[in-house]
Amino acid sequence: MKKNLITLMFALCTFSISFANPGEIISQDADADSDTAAVTPPVKHWTVKNDMILTFEQTQISNWAAGGYSNFSFGGLFKGFYNYKNGKHKVDNTAEASYARTRQDQNGEGIWDSGNRWIKSEDKIELNSIYGYQAVGNWNYSGLLNMKSQFDNGYDKDTVLISAGLSPAVLTSSVGMEYKIPHFSALFSVITGKTTYCLDKRETIRRGVFGADDWDRTWKFSLGSYIKLFYQKDVWTNVNVLAKLDFFWDYEKPIADTDINGEVFVSMKINKYLNAFVSIQAAIDKDFSTKIQYKERFGISIPINF
Repeated sequence: MKKNLITLMFALCTFSISFANPGEIISQDADADSDTAAVTPPVKHWTVKNDMILTFEQTQISNWAAGGYSNFSFGGLFKGFYNYKNGKHKVDNTAEASYARTRQDQNGEGIWDSGNRWIKSEDKIELNSIYGYQAVGNWNYSGLLNMKSQFDNGYDKDTVLISAGLSPAVLTSSVGMEYKIPHFSALFSVITGKTTYCLDKRETIRRGVFGADDWDRTWKFSLGSYIKLFYQKDVWTNVNVLAKLDFFWDYEKPIADTDINGEVFVSMKINKYLNAFVSIQAAIDKDFSTKIQYKERFGISIPINF
């Protein structure tokens, strides 16, 4: 039953892409005496936007009274938006990928000494696809497919391996209703499947993902309800805000154990060549920890748009 439900949701989201074939609209002249077909300008069904941010930072400290470590860090952030609309059909696709590393001179022998090592400070993969068919007004029948994971190994307190590339990977698929207006959307679903995969066989990762009792499994399926809120807008000149908030309630758990994930990303244009950004993310996932997970980033970046 569970495998059939996953297959059904995959099929629904895959079927939505079949509508995404941009082309021209050719209309016939209403005059019956005309033998010539009038060709209208191509209708633009696709809206595509790609944003990339590159960050670099170096701090050099030598005999500094206040203390501290010399360090070097670099990172990259990509956000892509690929939206399609044709009549009552629409497909909103987004892709996000970010990765950053830092290296500190903790032994005092120089940043590049072999006794110092690189530490991961950011690692994220997120893919979204939402198909919608207009129902009434701003409401759409919808199907969603979402995947979240990471690229690289992650450690707890720099010693215990707790994640690896695509392990875990969380796939969420749902059918429901979406309310959509310019700059804001809200998706509501009471039929949502959440599947957590962990293909890496190392025990410390499996135990962190599935718990001590089920650590030898490779995937886990949960059925529940899902709410996804999304907002993006230029709130002031050269200031863009992107905010997301997700809720997932597993029907086999108390509603107080609902998974919550929120993120706010603010981008501020300084000039043609430089941006400043602030990223704040918080999450509650009691399968991982009873404490709130929190991450904050701030920096100056080089924007690349294409």
